[in-house]
Amino acid sequence: MEEALKQVFVPFVATPGGEKTQLGVFSTEQDAWDVMRAFLAKAGATDVVSGSIVAWEIDYVGEEGSLELAAFDRSNCPVCDEMSFWVEGDQEKARCYFPRCGAWIEQNAYDPSRWDCGWPAANWNKRAEDYEQAYKGLVAMRAQSTSAGMTSRMASREAWLDEKDRERRTIQQNKFDAASNEMTE
Repeated sequence: MEEALKQVFVPFVATPGGEKTQLGVFSTEQDAWDVMRAFLAKAGATDVVSGSIVAWEIDYVGEEGSLELAAFDRSNCPVCDEMSFWVEGDQEKARCYFPRCGAWIEQNAYDPSRWDCGWPAANWNKRAEDYEQAYKGLVAMRAQSTSAGMTSRMASREAWLDEKDRERRTIQQNKFDAASNEMTE
């Protein structure tokens, strides 16, 4: 006999006026996270400014039947300046969902007193003492990419991101080719 559901997980998003929209009701927390991340990745074309994932208890009587697991707030990315930077919770972690950027900040998994930040499109990573310093690290990465030496070779931020994307794909293709050659030998 199947075990009865004890909780459901509901991802919500909200507009600047506070209008909330449910993205679904899920029996597993992982499904709710997957749907929320998929939405955040495509939220650039919407006016959504916040989101949350809420766990609801089934067959619960009372006012404490739900618990907010995560909250997200949208802001401009410190690297690409797109309105696609989502801060989770009270500055617990953050990520840019713009496809050619992907800048991120999170607490170090091995040393909770340290923070890490990075910009995958440029293969840059930094360590910091706190969230604010990590955020400033991303701003510094942007400054380096638009410095005098870089702007003379780069027509725009988009062109530079395109170049970095091509470089990353070339590296991946070279790795794939090398692995294929090893398998055929």
